[in-house]
Amino acid sequence: MPKTPETSKSTLEALRGSVDALLTVTGQKQNQLAEGVGLPNYAVSRRQSGRSTPWSFDEADAIARHFGIPTLTLLAGAATACEAYASSLGSTVTELIAAPKEALSTAEATSTGSEPTSAEPQSSEPAAPAADDVTELPTPAPCVLCGLPATTELEGFPQHVSADDCEAAKSAAQAPTPPTEVHADTETPRPSLTGVTQEPPRPRTSRPGERSARPRQERSDTKDAGVAFLRSNIEHALQEHDGDIEAAQAFLIRKAIPHAMELLDITRRGGRYDVVAFPFLPDILRKPTDSKPDQIWEARPKWSRAWDSLPPGIHTIDELDINGAYLSALKTHLPLGELVHSEGHIDTIKLKRAGFHLVTPGEWRRAHLPNPLGARDEEGPLWIGEPTLRQLNRAASEKYGRLCAPPEIHESWTSGSTEHLLEYARVALTEVRAEAIANDDTVAREYIKAMYSKLVSTMGDSNYNRDLHRPDWMHIIRSAAFSNLWEKAFKANAAGLHVVRVSGTDELHVIGDWRAAVAAGGRRLFPEGRGVTEVKLKNQRTITIDSEA
Repeated sequence: MPKTPETSKSTLEALRGSVDALLTVTGQKQNQLAEGVGLPNYAVSRRQSGRSTPWSFDEADAIARHFGIPTLTLLAGAATACEAYASSLGSTVTELIAAPKEALSTAEATSTGSEPTSAEPQSSEPAAPAADDVTELPTPAPCVLCGLPATTELEGFPQHVSADDCEAAKSAAQAPTPPTEVHADTETPRPSLTGVTQEPPRPRTSRPGERSARPRQERSDTKDAGVAFLRSNIEHALQEHDGDIEAAQAFLIRKAIPHAMELLDITRRGGRYDVVAFPFLPDILRKPTDSKPDQIWEARPKWSRAWDSLPPGIHTIDELDINGAYLSALKTHLPLGELVHSEGHIDTIKLKRAGFHLVTPGEWRRAHLPNPLGARDEEGPLWIGEPTLRQLNRAASEKYGRLCAPPEIHESWTSGSTEHLLEYARVALTEVRAEAIANDDTVAREYIKAMYSKLVSTMGDSNYNRDLHRPDWMHIIRSAAFSNLWEKAFKANAAGLHVVRVSGTDELHVIGDWRAAVAAGGRRLFPEGRGVTEVKLKNQRTITIDSEA
């Protein structure tokens, strides 16, 4: 007897299919399932992706309890699980798919023993955005989530208001016939239910501003949740190790990567955009071999000024160190959705997009400043990240004195972007770091440093972090750190200082009174201290420039 697709699946495949199908039928999101089974949201996404840790038997039991069906029924496959769930509510799968929100309300009422009412359900979550949050665009613009034309704008970003709209746009682009509406999760598309007959979905009649959206949290609330999480980890480590500072610090550093991922999950709750842990990547972001890098040039600086370009005399060189370079670089424009290819010039600032660009840079002939492209000797086109492109364009602008010609863009891989994707995690780390410095708390300071530095170094392609595979983010964050350092060198030169050396992410050597230097607007150029907006003096040395040199 030939096997059906349902029975030919492995138990794990059947479990994942059942979870996806039940989420579709109930109208739940992965974060709701994660809360119901006691896991972080990223852990559910990881287990469903099938690319790392699988579901355990205990977790399968928890999933079954969450949906109110037997575990063996859950493992029997999507159709069986959904029929059992619908039967427990006295309904059918078709009815639940047609009205998932109503079914979910009924299920919640049944599980709590309360009677469902016809009145509007009460919820502690923020309501869907009001109609004035969504504006109609005069002309379609690329959606920041899927890259296809959208006619609405939300919070300043052109985008489809819901995942259903993104799916409909994709269907319209692929087929000449009108697409059927597909219910989809914002992270991963939900597969169809094998063996389940579905009626055509109801036509949309609601206004764009009345459609559902992810609940949002206030920045202070989200940041405070992250700060509380970090403080709790530090206190717990000290208690577990009976106050042994060295042992607690070593333990926290070992836990830096999983703690950083949990911090991202905490600070992303209620966010407008889901973090996609394993997106499609173009070939330029794939390593040809384990020992060879991908094609992205990060523009890491390694520059020293020629002595003959300095004025003659005796000079004191101050070696400055930039604090928390990678921590500050977390605030940069990161791509949200799938990277989309385009040919020719693209204005990523106007379109609110970010990604990677194949460019031919303009010639650099400035002896007093390093090239924004970093230490590159080869000529010709190269792939650069968004921060490097924007830095080259600024250097070519009138405001910067037209230091070079603007780069010529040949092709790009970009997606809609936001500068705030990691912002809540960054401000939480920054606050706890400042507390650690003020209290001379070595344990907390080294813990925070390990979290943000290891997060950046392992989010690309690392065996130490199986929860996130975003080499695009890694390259962009690193490029942002290098760009930030170049920007400081430019401002130092504009303030009358002689820039002598720029290297890595945090090394800036200057000649002149940098403590008294003033930037545009009258504020101090380089406040001295250990904060992320300050610099500290690492070393001083004296050189003599011969007038005959």
